[in-house]
Amino acid sequence: MDKYQNLFNEISNYDIKKANVKELRELSSKIREYIIKECSINGGHLASNLGIVELTIALHRAFSFPEDKLLFDVSHQCYTHKILSGRSLENLRQENGVDGFQKRHESKYDPYEAGHSSTSISTAMGMALARDMNNQDYHIISLIGDSSIANGMAFEALNNNDKFNHKVIIIINDNNMSIDQPVGALHNMLQNIRLSPKYIRWKDRYRKHMEKNKFTQWLFSFTKKIKDGITHLIYRDNFFGTFGYYYIGDVDGYDFKEMAHAFKKAKKKKSSVVIHVSTIKGKGYNLAETSNVSSWHSVPPFNIEDGSIKDVLPENKIKLSKVIANKIEEELSKDPNSILITASTSVGSNFDTVIKNYPEQALDVGISEEHAVTFASGCALNNKHAFVSMYSTFLQRSYDQINHDVARMDLPVTFLIDRSGLVGKDGETHQGIFDESFLLNMPNMNVCMGKDEIEYARLIEFSRTFNHPLAIRYPILESEKTPYYKDTIEYGKWKIEKEANNKDICIISYGPKLKEVINLFDNITIVNAIFQSPLDEECLKSLLEYKNIIIYSPYGIEQGFTYHTFIKLMDLGYKNRVHRMSLPNKYISKGTIEQQEKRCHIDISSLKELINSIK
Repeated sequence: MDKYQNLFNEISNYDIKKANVKELRELSSKIREYIIKECSINGGHLASNLGIVELTIALHRAFSFPEDKLLFDVSHQCYTHKILSGRSLENLRQENGVDGFQKRHESKYDPYEAGHSSTSISTAMGMALARDMNNQDYHIISLIGDSSIANGMAFEALNNNDKFNHKVIIIINDNNMSIDQPVGALHNMLQNIRLSPKYIRWKDRYRKHMEKNKFTQWLFSFTKKIKDGITHLIYRDNFFGTFGYYYIGDVDGYDFKEMAHAFKKAKKKKSSVVIHVSTIKGKGYNLAETSNVSSWHSVPPFNIEDGSIKDVLPENKIKLSKVIANKIEEELSKDPNSILITASTSVGSNFDTVIKNYPEQALDVGISEEHAVTFASGCALNNKHAFVSMYSTFLQRSYDQINHDVARMDLPVTFLIDRSGLVGKDGETHQGIFDESFLLNMPNMNVCMGKDEIEYARLIEFSRTFNHPLAIRYPILESEKTPYYKDTIEYGKWKIEKEANNKDICIISYGPKLKEVINLFDNITIVNAIFQSPLDEECLKSLLEYKNIIIYSPYGIEQGFTYHTFIKLMDLGYKNRVHRMSLPNKYISKGTIEQQEKRCHIDISSLKELINSIK
């Protein structure tokens, strides 16, 4: 039997309700070892999960799950919870394994699921209202991070606690980190209260030393009670108290006795409670704990010994996100009126260096997508060109701001939409497949996608002098470094990449997948629809004599580019056959991108089959 299957079996044999503190610490070490190993094989959200091993164990010890309800905000930090509820992490985030997020279909221990931040308090309050209306009796716990609680939606929920007489328990997991460095006034307030990592490490060593005999144990307990009493007097009336919450503060997320005491007190309270727990992101794996913590938030498969990535990019390849970041840095250096705004994904999109080098022009506003977009509109109204960087899945959260505050006023804001299209292992909550369709249906909004790094560079250069909203979409992909070639981007114009000597088949497509299409198919006309909006009507008119037109859109759902192009062809009087290939309007579950493409019948093999059936 595999060593790590044995380790999972050992973990499963612990009775955490009866275990003593020493046994709980042993369990924590084993769980941490198990998480590190499985993430090293499959990738995953490593640092956030390592930080709350003891906190999750303490929650399972204090509460009765699944009768009580545990809601992980975002929920990418639920690995220990999955393990304690009997789920192996073998094949984590793979098509045949457990999800990296809470999933209701997966276990009765998952009463909730999310992939975006700051939703858990609102959900907990709704569940609490329903619980009390049904005369039921159980606890509802929202476990939320220190950056997620600063998001507008979490603020709205906190504010709604006034005269809301339905108890919830909110635990703030304060590790002084988001995906990137946290920002904002609430973070600064928590910083004044939270325990520092140095203090937590010192206290851990001090506690182990004092547990050697009964007298020193008593002395440690006595001095701790004095410290706790002083702390409570100082911080009893704080931000959360003004919202009507009973506050239990500066709890050490690695002290089982301290957490047990806090949870016991919270359970007895009649009103809603906020418990502020200090943890260390990446705890127990030195590289994740002490190096660039942001880079250990979500990791690909890696070597445990030195942290090196297993699948290193060849020299002839580059991440598209790095191409975009390099070009934006170049634009900021040339134009002081250009501004970059990110929403807590600067490391994932390779903008961390840009922010460091251009602090006046490049800003991370934290987990506040709606604010980021309207903030950009304010910049644009004062003669600045704003670039807004966001993952496609998070862009959804700012739909109203894009529509109302940017598109409606026809402002020069360029959206850099990372992770457009299928994203693979993060599954349903993170697929970047919906933004294209909703953007295409906004007046004044222009949408485009390049096929290679040169086209993306040209699109960014084009955007600087384009005084209207523009969305540049790009997938999570490594691209072959493309030799420089002269080319220009003309607004709304498509490009015929290959022209057949007959009028049998024409493929209209766009994005990096188009390069495969160009290389694979001969004697077929291939059109690069670099702009998905506006459609190139003149180009479409030139295609009306073709017997078959294939609209191949592997980066958006069927209600997006394929639908709009099909309708335009019909309006132009096209009489022959249109074949539409795009992603279904569904939530697509985890797996590799290749597995998802095959499942959705938009892979290159499916395109070949379609062409062969036409011939």
